[in-house]
Amino acid sequence: MRKIHWLSAGVLLLALGAGPLPAHADDAPDSGPAASVPQRERDLIGILMDARKQYQTAKTANPAQDARMAMQMNVISFMRQSQVADDWIGTVKTRGITAEGKAWITIEIADGITVSTWTSQRDDLDSGSLIRPNTPLFATAQQAKLGSKIIFSATILKSVLASDDDMVLRPQFIARFSALKITQ
Repeated sequence: MRKIHWLSAGVLLLALGAGPLPAHADDAPDSGPAASVPQRERDLIGILMDARKQYQTAKTANPAQDARMAMQMNVISFMRQSQVADDWIGTVKTRGITAEGKAWITIEIADGITVSTWTSQRDDLDSGSLIRPNTPLFATAQQAKLGSKIIFSATILKSVLASDDDMVLRPQFIARFSALKITQ
């Protein structure tokens, strides 16, 4: 897996001439249980779901690639406003401990959309996303049961660069968590 920083992707996409799409889906959840999801989280999910729809309905490779590039541009614009996720809500998908004893966690915020730490010290060298032992975050990450709801705060650092399918259908964001609270 290769990783890319927001600004690097922005320079590349601007050079390719990708244009922006609307900031969020018109059909983003706004009532029921989803109403408690913070607006910025709903906005990011909307950007990603819009891109997913466009990508899945594309009939040829070029429109699919265009959907991915437009999604990246919209995510870059979103992240330029703020990379802080404050009290976002998700579900614990995976968690574990590296060989060096640091904790990692993956939280799904919507179908196939995850915010996580790296899972190895090697990948984490320039991010510092892994959770150090003997910290409150470490204990919470290890106590979280798979499938449990969790409220988190973090700084989103990067997006994982992968195939078009993975980037659009299963986007992965790397974050440095500052708070984790299990809600169930």
